[in-house]
Amino acid sequence: MSVCECHIVGAFPYLRNRGIISASLRTNVETNVVGDNIILYGPAVGDLTITAYAPLEGEVLQCPGRAGVSYNWDRRYSCDDTGEIKIYMIPRGNSKAFIEGTVTNKIRMTEVTSYKSFNASATGGPTSIYLYDVHVDGYDFNYSGDPIIISSNDAYDEKKVDFFIDILPRGSRLYLQSFGWEYTPPNVPQVNYSFLFIYD
Repeated sequence: MSVCECHIVGAFPYLRNRGIISASLRTNVETNVVGDNIILYGPAVGDLTITAYAPLEGEVLQCPGRAGVSYNWDRRYSCDDTGEIKIYMIPRGNSKAFIEGTVTNKIRMTEVTSYKSFNASATGGPTSIYLYDVHVDGYDFNYSGDPIIISSNDAYDEKKVDFFIDILPRGSRLYLQSFGWEYTPPNVPQVNYSFLFIYD
């Protein structure tokens, strides 16, 4: 029987003092039934998603903007004589990154191409405003802001985040799947992280 505990979210230890708005952790164990009803079992695989504030710290941005990157990983399996499954995460060596509108100077990216974009809606009446933006596609994405720094190396290696030690099982291998940054004046920018982790 499962046990449920109810607490006040403001006292949730993993959200404290890091500007984190929400966090979600889900896990499951890899199991497969093969011939002769042999059960192959493997490590726990899970998803960790985080949304947080990312203050501008002195920057002044008058227009909205957003940016993001996603990483591609191939999941490969092997098993030994005991039936234990091993999971290997293999980087596909490419990432898709973009910047649209005005973004913080903590975001850098190598540009490949750019084009105009816009968002116009008259649902609020004919005098509603609309904006033209420049959408830039690229690679080699880096983010040096809070709460978690992103570098181009995250497309190829495990991600190390010190304060995740208290969240994930000890010895977990963590991989960044995607990151997003978004700003709508006059609000504080927000960032979103999506991680995959494996615990052998």
